[in-house]
Amino acid sequence: MTQTVDDHAGAGFGREFAWLDLANTLEWDGYGRLTDRLGDPVWLTRILTHWNLSPRMVRPLPLRKLAALRSLLRRLSAKLQTGKSLDARDLAAVNSYLNVPVRQQMFQRQNGVSSRLVPLRAGWPWTLSRIAASFGEMLELHRADRLKYCQNEGCKWIFYDRTKGNTRRWC
Repeated sequence: MTQTVDDHAGAGFGREFAWLDLANTLEWDGYGRLTDRLGDPVWLTRILTHWNLSPRMVRPLPLRKLAALRSLLRRLSAKLQTGKSLDARDLAAVNSYLNVPVRQQMFQRQNGVSSRLVPLRAGWPWTLSRIAASFGEMLELHRADRLKYCQNEGCKWIFYDRTKGNTRRWC
């Protein structure tokens, strides 16, 4: 049976940052069994829609590119969790996903005018860039020392600890 995003909301999907949802698409059940959510296009579509990242779903899905970005984000978050800083090579790897041509566009909203970046060409490169950008935005706006892996070796969930004492353990 395919689980939905709603089934995973209680576990933390769709709460913090788009990059965390991608990083946690490798989902261990706490007993060492692994489910790769990238293999479920319905689930992936719902997560991307939640984050307003849903491109026109060009088939086939770029599973290798999504998995490569997931691997990069998991590696960098593990590095940050140990108190290390990202080096030039790490930043270059993230920047390679951000290298998508865009333009600034203004929009009339109910409460006034707003602007946002719009891709010159919509599709998966733009979606991947926005996921990578959410990682950068988290690092810019939040404390990296609150980024953690679940203490349960069978889980490996990455989360952002918002507890006052920075003491959350996850499982």
